[in-house]
Amino acid sequence: MLKLTRQRQWALRLLTLGLVILTLLLAACSNPFHQIKDPHKHPTPANNDWLMFGNSPARSGVALNDPRLTPATVGRMTKLWQVQLPAVADSTPILLHALRFPNDATYDALYVTTRDGHILALNASNGSTLWQHQPSNHKITNSSAAADANRQYVYAYGLDGYLHKYASTTGVEVKAGGWPVRITRMIDTEKEGSAINIANGRIYVTTGGYIGDAPPYQGHVVTIDEATGAATIFNSLCSNKSGLLGNGDCSSSDSGIWSRGGAVIDPVTGNIFVATGNGPYNGATDWGDSVLELSPDGAQLLDTYTPSTQQALNLTDTDLGSNAPALLPKIANSVTPYLLVEGGKDGMLRLLNRQNLSGRGGPGHTDGEVQLINAAGCGLYSQPAVWTDPQTQIVWVYTAGACGLAAYQVKTDSSSKTTLQLAWKIGDSTTSPVVTNGMLFVAQDGSVKALDAHTGKRLWSSTQSSAGGSIGDIHWESPIVVGNTLYISDEDGTLSAYGV
Repeated sequence: MLKLTRQRQWALRLLTLGLVILTLLLAACSNPFHQIKDPHKHPTPANNDWLMFGNSPARSGVALNDPRLTPATVGRMTKLWQVQLPAVADSTPILLHALRFPNDATYDALYVTTRDGHILALNASNGSTLWQHQPSNHKITNSSAAADANRQYVYAYGLDGYLHKYASTTGVEVKAGGWPVRITRMIDTEKEGSAINIANGRIYVTTGGYIGDAPPYQGHVVTIDEATGAATIFNSLCSNKSGLLGNGDCSSSDSGIWSRGGAVIDPVTGNIFVATGNGPYNGATDWGDSVLELSPDGAQLLDTYTPSTQQALNLTDTDLGSNAPALLPKIANSVTPYLLVEGGKDGMLRLLNRQNLSGRGGPGHTDGEVQLINAAGCGLYSQPAVWTDPQTQIVWVYTAGACGLAAYQVKTDSSSKTTLQLAWKIGDSTTSPVVTNGMLFVAQDGSVKALDAHTGKRLWSSTQSSAGGSIGDIHWESPIVVGNTLYISDEDGTLSAYGV
């Protein structure tokens, strides 16, 4: 009898378990989200952030690899959502992963700066607005916001001449401790149009002129202490004068620092690299059409590069600084292990030694390139991407121009001389590229594409029928890729998300 009782007990337990499983299965079948823990969290990016334009203070343009997004799966990318913004975001978004907001919900949050000065926080899973501000709608900006490494604050330019600091989850602006920080005293003729950068407890902002180059304006590098809001100013014209220049403070005008990358931070030294546009040059206080290296606090000019063609560039509006410097990783067995690449409106690529920009030591010399390449025959306007192939350890440099997209390999010969060698080139005119997992993502009018980073072969396009719809025209807009999701704004004033 005891044995039979135990058998009945096990039978009853199994029957009960079966009924529970059957109930759960029936409930799941009636629930369209039964395979998703939280429908508002779909798709879930990998656990990483995109804190600033280029995804690093060096503006490398390299995204963290995600196993869900590969050359084998990218062809299945499709539009997840598309939202209308209050104005065109002529810039690149940033993303903070898994932030807990005041409603106790956790979101991946996108932050977008629009041309008319809005800063918006958006839910990255559906594009809905979490908070927004518009300090001023005076003139325009093409800037991208940036977030601090602790993910507590987002910094954005507001068209009122100031850089603003917002709590990332509440949107509450910090108005103490030196904030907001003045960036320009000439808001009618001088703008902050490049992406904001952050590194080592400092925020970096640059200025240039508006379309049409109406004077006066100068290229400034404004270096701000995150904790105190204290700012150090370097003026690319009248560099002997400290502080922000106002109307009449400098007899020279132009030399704007307006490229997409703005200030680029050397990961080895912490030094700042910027490139200026057309303007006067005298090798002492005026630094038009030059690459400048500044100390990490922005207080000291350490070295400069100026092409011997500077005067012609200035006279023909052919800015050297249409690109920001692209910094290469340390090159083994090279006599010039630390290099940078500088493009320009003249379509030339200049390979420069970061340890000796002019080749003669110190500011105020012209020429000194390690290599000079006629890259495109037309202007280079977008920030190059720099990627090290993990399989071969070959360093690749991707440049986007007005008439072509090109890939260069960094090669060092038996004499330890390092040069760029063209690997492939296509005729597409694109904005700043992003690299991940052996793929290059680029945007152009009407589409965003994935290319094989080694060959340039197209792997996917938002124009293909399976992609669920494409994007509008493009000016400075460029994509970011976080996890298995791509985000891109366009000239139609929309922001779109594509994912596998």
